[in-house]
Amino acid sequence: MHRQQGSGALLMVIIILLMGTALLHATRQQLSDNLSLVSDERRYILEYTDAVSALAWGERLTWLGAEVGWYCQLQPQYTWRACLLSHASGILLRGDSGSGTLSLYRWVSSLTGGKVSAVPQGWLDYCPLPDRSLCDDPSS
Repeated sequence: MHRQQGSGALLMVIIILLMGTALLHATRQQLSDNLSLVSDERRYILEYTDAVSALAWGERLTWLGAEVGWYCQLQPQYTWRACLLSHASGILLRGDSGSGTLSLYRWVSSLTGGKVSAVPQGWLDYCPLPDRSLCDDPSS
């Protein structure tokens, strides 16, 4: 009687299955991590485009009553918010898509009859004021 052979082949199949399982687990983990990065990037891009749109919208608004502190106007359809601040450094326009979102700034040269004139090259992606507390969210 011949002894049956094949335990080596069975062992190889089990090893290949274990390696495949480990590879699938690592791939799933990497996909999960990258999905989080894509989600964060998507949220940033949406907030950035909303802030740029809010700045452009704010440049075309009439700003009556914007003498002290932040004065904000809301665009309800798109939830944009444009805010104006008169400061010793100048007049600053802020655009965002609501409280707690990315804000962009633009220096404004004058406020005549409620209309603003944007300073060429005055666009900023950070708060330019020396007192950082002035750049806190106007709604808080």
